[in-house]
Amino acid sequence: MKYPTLNPSRRSVSTRPEHQGGTCGERLVFQPDASLSLQRGINLIVDAIRPTLGPIPRAVAVSQVSADKAPELLDKGGLIARRISDLPDRDADMGAMLLRQMLWQLYEDCGDGTATAAVIFQSVYNEGLKYIAAGGNAMGLRQCLDESLDVALASLAEMKRPVAGREQLAQLAECICHDRELAEKLGEIFDFIGEHGQLDVRRGHTRAIERDYMKGMYWKRGAVSRAMLRGGKEPDRIVMNAAAILLSDLDIENPEDLLPVINMLMRSGAKSLLLVGEKFSEAVINLILNNKKPDKFRIVAVKTPGETDDQRRAHLSDMAVITGAIPLFKAAGNTLAAAVERPKELEGDDPTKHSRPSYFGRAKQVWVERTMFGLVSDREDQEELTEHLADLLELVEYAADKDAEGFLRERIGKILGGVAILRIGDALPARMDSRIAITKETAKSLRRALRDGILPGGGVALLACRDALQGTLEPDEDSARRAARQILLRALEEPLRAICYNGGFDSAKAAELEGRPRGHGIDIRSGAIVDALAAGIIDVASVLEAALRGAVKGAALALTIDVLLHHAQPQETYTP
Repeated sequence: MKYPTLNPSRRSVSTRPEHQGGTCGERLVFQPDASLSLQRGINLIVDAIRPTLGPIPRAVAVSQVSADKAPELLDKGGLIARRISDLPDRDADMGAMLLRQMLWQLYEDCGDGTATAAVIFQSVYNEGLKYIAAGGNAMGLRQCLDESLDVALASLAEMKRPVAGREQLAQLAECICHDRELAEKLGEIFDFIGEHGQLDVRRGHTRAIERDYMKGMYWKRGAVSRAMLRGGKEPDRIVMNAAAILLSDLDIENPEDLLPVINMLMRSGAKSLLLVGEKFSEAVINLILNNKKPDKFRIVAVKTPGETDDQRRAHLSDMAVITGAIPLFKAAGNTLAAAVERPKELEGDDPTKHSRPSYFGRAKQVWVERTMFGLVSDREDQEELTEHLADLLELVEYAADKDAEGFLRERIGKILGGVAILRIGDALPARMDSRIAITKETAKSLRRALRDGILPGGGVALLACRDALQGTLEPDEDSARRAARQILLRALEEPLRAICYNGGFDSAKAAELEGRPRGHGIDIRSGAIVDALAAGIIDVASVLEAALRGAVKGAALALTIDVLLHHAQPQETYTP
C-alpha cells in the first residue's frame, strides 16, 4: 500500500513525555523514515565492504584501541562488519546491525562469501524499497522473492562440479587466500589427506612454508613427563614398535595397581606399553621413570585426550576401534585390576586363542612427543573400523550444532589416518599470525569444496542463474512476482559489477559477457573473457549458496520492517 502523507512530528514519536525532544527516551520511528533509516545503515556497511570483493581486493583500515598501534588492515567482509558498531545515528544503526548480524553468522559458518552476500543484500533491499514506495506490498514481495530464490538455488545446484585434483584445489585456495605459495602447499596437502584428513597448522621456524606428512593418527596430548622420552633416536620423541596399549580415563594414583599390569605384559613377551589415563600421581610417574631396563620393557604414559568427559569417552572409543583395546572407564567403576582379568564378554572362550591380555590393544607403531602422541594401526580386520566410521558419518548429518559437527569430523579424520603438518613462516611475527589465520580459513573452505563441490567464480555462476529466472516468465503473472524476478535479476549482476570496478574496469565490462557460453567470465587480472573453471576462477558451491540465500532472505525480511522502537538509554553510573 502507499504510505500516507505523515506530519513530520508523527514520524518519530517518544513514548515518554518527559523525554520528548531529547535523545535518551524510548522512541518510535514510523514509515517512511523507518525504511530510509534502515537503508542508510545498510548502505554504510556495504559501502565499506564492497571494495574487498574480487581477486584484487582493497583493504579497510580500522583504528586500534591503543593510539600507538598501527591500524588493522582487513579485507574480509565478516571481520569488517564485526568492527562496525554503535553508529551515531541510532536509526541507521538498526539497519547496520541487521546486516552485520547476517554477515557475521555467514562468516562463522563458512569463513567466506560475506562480500558477495553484502552487495546482493544491498541491491535487493534498495530495489525492493522502490517497489514498495510505488505502492507494492512488502509481504507479497517477500514471498515472491523466496520463490525466485528457489529457482536461482536450483540453477546453482545444476552447475556444481566436483573438485578435480591437486591443481584445481590450489586454484581454489588462491582464489580464497590470494597467496600463491600458500595455495600450492594447501592444494598438495588436501589432495593427499582429502576432506576429513587432519591438518595441523603451526608457526614455522624459517621464512618458508614447510609441510610434513605423518602415518597413522595422532592426538594432542604428550608424555606426562619429558624424562619418559629420553633414550630414543630423536630428542623429546620416542618411537615404540609393536606396542601394547591400555586405554582408560582413570586416575592412576597407586603404583601397586600398576605393577600387576607390568608383570602380566612382561610375561606375555611385550616390549613396550602406551598407558592412557586421566591423571597420574607423582608416585606412579616415579615408578615408570625408575625403570632400570627400558630396552627390555618401556612404559610411556599420556593423558586421555579431550576437554570434557564426553570428548574423552569419544576419543577412547576411537582408539579402541583402531587398536582393538577395551577401554577402562571411571564411570563404569573400572579399575586397573580389571586389566589383568578376562572381560565378561570373553568368558567361556578358549583362552589359547588369545595371545595377549584381552583389555590391551596393539599398534604397529606408537610415537610420543611432548605435546602429542600417535598410533599406526596393524589391525587386519577392518570390518569393525568401517562400521565405526559409518556411524560417525551418519552422526555428522544429525549434528546439533557447528561445534559438534566439527568434533565429529575431527574424529573421522583421525580414523582415516591422513595427517599433514603445515608450518607457516614469515620474517614478521604479526604477518605470520595473519598468514596462519588465513590458512585455517582457506582450509575450512577447501574441506567444504571437497564435500559439496565447486562453481564458476568471479560472479559467473550467479550471472548464469539469470537464464533460469528469465525462463519462469509468465504473461499473466502478478506485479509482485514480476518485480521480485526483476529485483533478483539485478542483484545477481552486482557481484560481477563490483569485481570489475574493484579491478579497475567500468561497469560496461560486464556487458561483454552477453552472448558468451555459460560459465564464461572475466579474468580481472588480464581483462580477458575465459572459461572460469578452466582458468581457475572458482567458488565453493556451498559458500556461494549460503551467501545468496542469506542475502536474499535477510533483505526480504528487512523490507517488511515498518516501525523502529528505540529503548530508553539509562543514565550511566559507576555504582550497582
